[in-house]
Amino acid sequence: MLLISGQGILLSFALLASFFKKKYGAFFFGIIVFVITLEILTNWAISVQYTNQTTAIPFWTLGSYLLIPPALWFFLQSTSRVTFSLPKYTWWFFLPAITEIMVEFISFYLNRKLEYNYQLINNSVWYFFTEMLPVIGMLIVLFLFSKQLYDLQVKLKTASIKDIPRKIGKLYTFLVVFSTFTILWIAVGIFEFQIFYYVQIFMLFFVFAFGYANYFIPTLFDPPKVLSTRILDASESKFEDRKELDRLTDLFESEKIFLEHKLTLKMVAERLQLPQNYVSGLINSYHQSNFNVYVNQYRVEEVKRRLNDPKEKNKTLLAIALDSGFSSKSSFNKTFKEITGKNPSEYLKK
Repeated sequence: MLLISGQGILLSFALLASFFKKKYGAFFFGIIVFVITLEILTNWAISVQYTNQTTAIPFWTLGSYLLIPPALWFFLQSTSRVTFSLPKYTWWFFLPAITEIMVEFISFYLNRKLEYNYQLINNSVWYFFTEMLPVIGMLIVLFLFSKQLYDLQVKLKTASIKDIPRKIGKLYTFLVVFSTFTILWIAVGIFEFQIFYYVQIFMLFFVFAFGYANYFIPTLFDPPKVLSTRILDASESKFEDRKELDRLTDLFESEKIFLEHKLTLKMVAERLQLPQNYVSGLINSYHQSNFNVYVNQYRVEEVKRRLNDPKEKNKTLLAIALDSGFSSKSSFNKTFKEITGKNPSEYLKK
């Protein structure tokens, strides 16, 4: 438990450092990991009777449960909203936790100095504030996020997005994990079920599975790509997505605008007489790619078509690439490999 706690503390500090990179999802998750790790470390301290020593440092006072609900709320918001920014009032939600930490810390040293053994937890008001209120907060957060996910799914269906569960699956995963965590919390803390051993196992798995996964998958706490568009906000959308998507497709497939070497999003938007953000949103939502990838996919397909066209057999590969909209040999080779998984030379040998 001590070894795992040490790793958990280091992990939580690494996640908390994400604040300086404005990766708020990892930062708020770091707060949750920190509290859970301190809970595990406190259990170790109790088992070896460290908490009863006169020289003990009361590190457990930092592990306020009141930190978890607001941290979870902002974590879920930052992982489900592309436009999320840290509100100025954020820290007010952590004021109850800060208050608890200060009172517990002062109480500990007053007991030591005055040789008292007064336990704040025996006070019914304090018990409700520090034990019951965090659980109520968790239930409220999970309810609001469940409603938010439902509304999001309705918007995605309205926008005719396919395979919705897979595209926003990690948001449902977060909801299930924290719901399970809350159920176990209620079972042990309120109903006093004798399952604390299993809760500890769950917490250990929780800390390391998600914490370390964030380092192997840097985008784990980023909003799903399907949300990286403003067209999901009905108040900002003045156009019929399907109609404009058909116009965009026609511009590329019939008019072959991608053959222009220096094609930009602005040029496409002007041709369609649509805002650039809206065109970008159409591509992001319905094709799950950005503008450059979208254009290059058409160019690569054009190269492949021309390679199989007998009328083009006298042209070099570079000439065909340039005719298909690529501006240079290097950009063509790089893009072709990224999209097809093969170098142009490898593709020709098949």
